[in-house]
Amino acid sequence: MIFRCTPSEKAALVAKARAAGLPNATLMREALGLTEARRRKPVPRVDPKLTFAIARVGGNLNQLSRWINGAVKSGRASQIDALKVAVQLVAIERQMAQIVAAHTGGGE
Repeated sequence: MIFRCTPSEKAALVAKARAAGLPNATLMREALGLTEARRRKPVPRVDPKLTFAIARVGGNLNQLSRWINGAVKSGRASQIDALKVAVQLVAIERQMAQIVAAHTGGGE
């Protein structure tokens, strides 16, 4: 659907849609009473470096859980060295603390 409006009217509509966290089309449908939009919180912008760092730590957790699950499935659960697991978990916890500090200003 195409309709005419002035540039200032369009800017006002776009601003209203952004403030509501809605696409322009949803805002227009809601204005016509055709739909009732679900109000969602806007997705926060995240530093790509943070996303990458969290993914790396997640990979470490995945490797550790695969190792444990493999030992359990093969009947070697009693051979799991709890100290090794604890050491790896502490290392992951420290990685997470460093990542949080770097992205909250605590690591500068």
